[in-house]
Amino acid sequence: MNSIKVKKAELIEAMEKNRKEHRATFLEAQGKFRTEVIKVLDEELQAAKVGRPFVLARITALVQPSDHTDDYDRIIGMLKMDTSDTVELIQQEYKCWVEDDWGWMGQFANQVSNYGVSSAKLARYTNQ
Repeated sequence: MNSIKVKKAELIEAMEKNRKEHRATFLEAQGKFRTEVIKVLDEELQAAKVGRPFVLARITALVQPSDHTDDYDRIIGMLKMDTSDTVELIQQEYKCWVEDDWGWMGQFANQVSNYGVSSAKLARYTNQ
């Protein structure tokens, strides 16, 4: 089967659910990332103030989680602009849009796991 037709309203609903989950995961990880950056900056600043060696690489080694909300927004926007009641999806679109399995998902899962953030959906991409 090369493609399927789906009800556009159901597809939008699935996309909005996936977007909401992604955004919440990103915001949680982003908050923990910022906390870690501040902690490392404070530690290195204290070392510098008292004349101890400090390591700037500790700061640059922190990986900022990437936000892919715009990927969801773009597709949702396109679907809302479409005038038909059904949409034809190829396998790759179904994988991304319905199953929420994007090409960037493994990298995102690893980024957020650095800050103790995960979910059952993301766990399959990490060694946790």
